[in-house]
Amino acid sequence: MHKITIHSSATPPTMNITARDIRQWHKARGWSDIGYHWIITRDGKLEAGRPMTKAGAHVKGHNTNNIGICLVGGTSPSGKPENNFTNPQWQTLQSSITLLSTIYNITPTKVYGHKDLNPNTACPSFNVKAWLNTHF
Repeated sequence: MHKITIHSSATPPTMNITARDIRQWHKARGWSDIGYHWIITRDGKLEAGRPMTKAGAHVKGHNTNNIGICLVGGTSPSGKPENNFTNPQWQTLQSSITLLSTIYNITPTKVYGHKDLNPNTACPSFNVKAWLNTHF
C-alpha cells in the first residue's frame, strides 16, 4: 500500500450506518464487495470493510495500493456537504492513519481526501490536507 484516501458516506449525522449497510449498498450497485477497507462509525468504532489484500473500489483510477477509509456522515439533513463528524470519529481517524502509516510506511503527503484525487466530488466534506497539518 502506498497511499490512504479519506471518504465520507455522504449521509446525514442522524443516520448511523455501519460497514454492513455500506456493503449492502455497494453490492446492490453490482460491486463485488464494499469499496472501502475501513469504516469509522459515528461513535468512533473502526469496522473492517474490504479485505486489505484486495484493491479498494473507492477512487476511480486510483484504487491500486490505496487504502480507503470512510467516515460515516458528511452531509447535512438536506444533502449538502457538511463537516459533521464526531470527536470519536476524529480520534479514530487519527489513530488509524498513524497505525496504517507506520505499517505501510505512508507519509502524510500520501494521505488524501477523495476530492484531492477527483475534483468532481465534495467528499469527504472537509480539507484533509489542512486537517493533517494540524494533527501530524
